[in-house]
Amino acid sequence: MFGSEAGDMWEALDAVDWRALGAVGPDHPATDVPKVLRRIARADSTTRPEAVERACGDLQDLVLGSTAVGTAALPFVVDLALDPETVPRPYLVGLLMSLAGDGEGVDSGRAAVWWQQWPRIRRLLDDGDPEVRRETLLMISDRTEPLLERWHVETDPSVQVALLVALGRAAADEDLTESMDAEVRAVLDGLLHDENPVLRVAAVVASSPLDPQAVPRAVPELLEILTDPVVAPRFGEVWYALECEYPYDRNDVAEWVGGLLEPDLTAATSFVAALAEAGSRMDDAGLRRCAVDQAWRLLSARPSVAAAVLPLAAGLLADPDDDVRYKAAHLLAVLGREAAPHADRLAALLDDTGESRFFDGTVGDHARWALTRIGDPRALPDLVERLVAPYRDMQGRGYDPSDPRQPDVADVLRPLRAHARVLLPAVREALQDEVSRAGWLVQDLRDVLHAWGENPLLPGELTPYRQPWEPPLPEPAEAAARVLTYAADGQWHGMFTTALDALAHHGHLTPPVREALTTLKAADRRLSEYGDYRAVLQDEEIRARIDRLLVLP
Repeated sequence: MFGSEAGDMWEALDAVDWRALGAVGPDHPATDVPKVLRRIARADSTTRPEAVERACGDLQDLVLGSTAVGTAALPFVVDLALDPETVPRPYLVGLLMSLAGDGEGVDSGRAAVWWQQWPRIRRLLDDGDPEVRRETLLMISDRTEPLLERWHVETDPSVQVALLVALGRAAADEDLTESMDAEVRAVLDGLLHDENPVLRVAAVVASSPLDPQAVPRAVPELLEILTDPVVAPRFGEVWYALECEYPYDRNDVAEWVGGLLEPDLTAATSFVAALAEAGSRMDDAGLRRCAVDQAWRLLSARPSVAAAVLPLAAGLLADPDDDVRYKAAHLLAVLGREAAPHADRLAALLDDTGESRFFDGTVGDHARWALTRIGDPRALPDLVERLVAPYRDMQGRGYDPSDPRQPDVADVLRPLRAHARVLLPAVREALQDEVSRAGWLVQDLRDVLHAWGENPLLPGELTPYRQPWEPPLPEPAEAAARVLTYAADGQWHGMFTTALDALAHHGHLTPPVREALTTLKAADRRLSEYGDYRAVLQDEEIRARIDRLLVLP
């Protein structure tokens, strides 16, 4: 910031009695605010990014850690955000958004100061930097009228995409006048024929909150654009969402579209199959990865898509891309016995060392697991050693609860009681090794032996086996209430499986409970608390329990 305006800012900054505002914490006295603001103002293109980030982090700690400090600093943050010479301007705009708060629980004094500054802050919507304009859009992202105003003057595609998506959401959430609603729809409908294909996709996505059929209706054109190799790079240049710092690439947008199609399973599965077909035809591994990822998301949530996912996964087992083969084998493993027609092809992959970019295990590991799920004995040789070996030097596993990840050792072995005679020596040997090293698989292997009806202890061990904790069975009335609640609201209840066990123990079903269980059995959703492969395993187990319950009097 230069000239008299800069001088006025620093004079005003020095005029504040920062000492009287106390300290935000032991390492953050309020008197640090002027110092940090000056560090940010002095930064230029030669300043190390780490230094700028550190200064921004210090400022955030100060202004968000104390209402009084944040209120006093707010006008000066606005000054720097408005100055085109300031390096981290988008960050400062985001900080202003944080200082605005969400309305409830915000200090009235700070809110008053923020709204006094709003005429200056709103100038950022006309800023020359598209990144600053995108960040500022967050401040009006829930209001249709100012978003429409911005649309009519915005020319940068990277801002237009984010603006359109926000406009569709805001219009769906607000109670608009008939004329305003018509104006929004006219904007979106007009863009469906725009010469810019990326804007056409954005218009369809933006229309989805207003029209549930907008995306299914546009699938042919969406596929044409998303599979066009000439258009593909343009998504990564301009497709920004207001909540994200980095742009979405073509595959990200295809997954976004696939997610919007999920309520219409026919459209969703057709879309995924078309992505896979186009990826194979065009030798585009990115499209095939996108297809297999979406197939996994559908299968982990909806049992009915199994028939559509099976041929898609089988068709990708020989894919040249390791990540695609890995996830295709995982899909077939999750499908279990339905994948039996492809057992020979899975057996041919047992020595495939291909790996996913982000997940543990190999293609061969998933092919082996798939064969165990099918009941094919070709999975048994060296099964235990292959399961245990990767974790000998690990203290545990890290994973996201929705990953298409390698299954836990116990989840592979527990269902194989029929093959216990063959596998038992290897399990006991692995347990001996884990006990001697105090490995983290000790309890898992003991649980497997217990599930097989074998002694979970090694020769000479005296400490009693600690069985996995199971909650006590509720009374029949309580168990019935849990079943009825789960059937009614669809929200997972942690004691649901225990309630089923209690009903089985009681040996009798009331008509309402029988009706609820019949409804649950027919539901096209996973009856599970999980989001990864365990969603399917637990769903299978619960449906089997329901079948057993429904034959009770």
